[in-house]
Amino acid sequence: MILRSMRFFLAGFLLFSVVLVAPIAKADSLSIVYTSTQDQTDMVSTGFSSVVFTGFVINNTDAPITFQLTGGPEPFEPYVASFQNGIGFPGITLGAGQSTGNIDLAIVTLQFFDTHLTYPGTVNIVLEAVSPGTGNAFTENDASIQVFAPGTVIPEPSVAMMIFAGALVGLAGVRKRDFSRRA
Repeated sequence: MILRSMRFFLAGFLLFSVVLVAPIAKADSLSIVYTSTQDQTDMVSTGFSSVVFTGFVINNTDAPITFQLTGGPEPFEPYVASFQNGIGFPGITLGAGQSTGNIDLAIVTLQFFDTHLTYPGTVNIVLEAVSPGTGNAFTENDASIQVFAPGTVIPEPSVAMMIFAGALVGLAGVRKRDFSRRA
């Protein structure tokens, strides 16, 4: 009996300690969600090439929020000729729980092939949703571009990833065949 009450006391004390010590999780008021991959590759050649990051922004609150997207390559990269944000100044207002729909979040134009640059190289992109009046950030999201020189072989997916994808396709084929037999 005493052992049981001691266990309950200890369990209660641990639960109470976790509640006091654990930080309260606060969700960002805005979320930047990519529908394109956040890690892209591009091969530069004799002209400029563009990499487009698509996605949407969601207002996670129950109040309207006005924001714009800012950011760019960090640190400065010589591979980048221009960077264009999807929602510039003066920004837009999203109502409570609303989304922008699928838009171009950022367009990065890369310099054409330059023999003075070392390839391959990586361009790290930081994209922030900020208040147009104060510049205070609501959320930040990172992306990257692996830049290759002409004639460079772009790496393929790993063997494990290809086996996993093949297994999924095979499983889908088996399931489809089972469903067609039932019909």
